[in-house]
Amino acid sequence: MRKIFFAILIALGIVSTGMTTVVKADDTNKFGITIDGNFDDWKDKPKVDIHNPWNSDPVKQESLLTDGKYIYYYITMSKSGQDNYPMQVNSYELTVGGKMHDINIKNAWDLPKNASKKVMLQDSTMGEYNMVHSPAIITTYEKNGKSYSAMEAKMTYSDLHATQFTDQDISMATPILGSQVVHAKGASTGPVVLASVGFGIAVLSLFTVPKLRKKFAK
Repeated sequence: MRKIFFAILIALGIVSTGMTTVVKADDTNKFGITIDGNFDDWKDKPKVDIHNPWNSDPVKQESLLTDGKYIYYYITMSKSGQDNYPMQVNSYELTVGGKMHDINIKNAWDLPKNASKKVMLQDSTMGEYNMVHSPAIITTYEKNGKSYSAMEAKMTYSDLHATQFTDQDISMATPILGSQVVHAKGASTGPVVLASVGFGIAVLSLFTVPKLRKKFAK
């Protein structure tokens, strides 16, 4: 009986240890992002380099965040700020909970130089649905004969016809710009799985440890 009680305590200890390591950073952090065409609030956010395999293709950068209520997205067509690359306006493949939304950008032609312009996001997978509750702004920079653009957006779950973003796997693919995929996930299930494995090991020890002791005692 003592052995059983001891093994259960070990299992509970492992489970509690695993559970306390669950971090819902993407669900609880307040990012302080304002969709205004000023990208200073993205400086400290994690970003992923996006590029095609040929050497002449400029390196772009993307960031994807969620606080459970909104999805925040940032992209610049030039990581270095020295490339000539206009804003890509179609084939932003946003996947939420296994459902892919092919998002295009409307009103993104004739963008003013060294200025910002509000644009409309459109979900083409829902019959060119205008995402009217998801603000987006493009800023175009022109210097030394080169021009590139950057965009930030805040997407709502209502515009994506989703019930929530919490605990959903969220990713953005931009296949025209590069093969890399940017992920913004909710709570990690890794520690929970680890705790389950630990519990199984502890329970298994109820049967294996006594047998080993008997074997070596002979």
